[in-house]
Amino acid sequence: MDLETSLPLLYPLRYHIDHLAFRSLSTQSASLQSVKFFYDFWRQKYGVSFCYSFYSSDHNPDIAGGEMPAFWMYLENGHNVQSNVLSLTRVTKANSLTHTVRVRAVIHFISFLINTYISPAYRDDSPKALSLLASRLHTRLQLCRENYRTLTSNKFSQHSHSSQGFQSLSGAMVLSLYGIITPSSAQKHNPLNPFPSGHLQFRNFLIIRLLLNYGLRTGELLLLECSSIKPNLKGDKFSLIVTTVDEAYEPRKNAPSLKNAWANRVLELDKQDYIFLSIYIAKLRPKTDKHDFIFTSSQQSAKPLSYTSVHSIFSKIDQVFTNQYPEYKSPLYSDSLQRLTPHTTRHTWAFLTLQKIWHLKYLKSQQNKTHFIAEVPSLSGIM
Repeated sequence: MDLETSLPLLYPLRYHIDHLAFRSLSTQSASLQSVKFFYDFWRQKYGVSFCYSFYSSDHNPDIAGGEMPAFWMYLENGHNVQSNVLSLTRVTKANSLTHTVRVRAVIHFISFLINTYISPAYRDDSPKALSLLASRLHTRLQLCRENYRTLTSNKFSQHSHSSQGFQSLSGAMVLSLYGIITPSSAQKHNPLNPFPSGHLQFRNFLIIRLLLNYGLRTGELLLLECSSIKPNLKGDKFSLIVTTVDEAYEPRKNAPSLKNAWANRVLELDKQDYIFLSIYIAKLRPKTDKHDFIFTSSQQSAKPLSYTSVHSIFSKIDQVFTNQYPEYKSPLYSDSLQRLTPHTTRHTWAFLTLQKIWHLKYLKSQQNKTHFIAEVPSLSGIM
């Protein structure tokens, strides 16, 4: 809040409304506290508010990204701007970790500014030029974020450095995963499936299948409603609509949300997946008038499924995965997997999709080859 006008600051207010509003109160408080420190730093260094500078720069988020090292020193120096001077006072490890978290929270705020203001609503450039500019700014911001990732606590840094695997499933791993999650039937029992009832097995099978086949993020999956799947007029093509919802009933403390505006999209849904979803919605999904979300808890209240529940599903599957296929987790192999998580499925979708595109382009280049000498094209030439 501006102490002179007693009005909320414009850009942090937009950040709160558009990005933080459905997060937990602790997340909102921590994020906005970090942004406040950044605003204090900016005023101390430049004598004006960041809102004024950002507006005067014609909404150029890059003016903030370049200040992250100086903001870090500001925090380390006890909230004092001292250009290129770091205090000799010993800073505790706990304080450094706190400062790292605050810098990364401000980086999230800057990322929001890029997504919001590098757009046709605020700039006259072509959509292609704006997309390239936003991509370039996000790349710079990602590099900045990586610089501060190494300063996180030991348990996280050790986890990241010890992970040498690709963190995506190979084709054989995907087949093994389906062998675990395939629901039992009256004719054939699946002893590997860690979930008890048929309804739970089918729901969790659908969750894994959608994450693998379409690269959905967990939040996007949890936002899917019964109305999110639709056929076309002919009934021969099907769509999966990923978007935000206007549900009045939202009991989840950590409400799911889309990563950014570009996450709103319509995906072509495979016919078999459409059939599976239709069966689940019509026959297995618990009936409720409170909400329209596809995936619900197994409890009688039929509340929408939460982030915690999805991670619990993956944890149980990962345990079976480890017990049945220990070689997939062995550090002796370069393509081993450390842990099966929802994000692993997104990495897998991206890897297998790129592999398929590369293979198709390779075959096309071989068919169009006019030279007599066989030559395997380079990645740069194909991609």
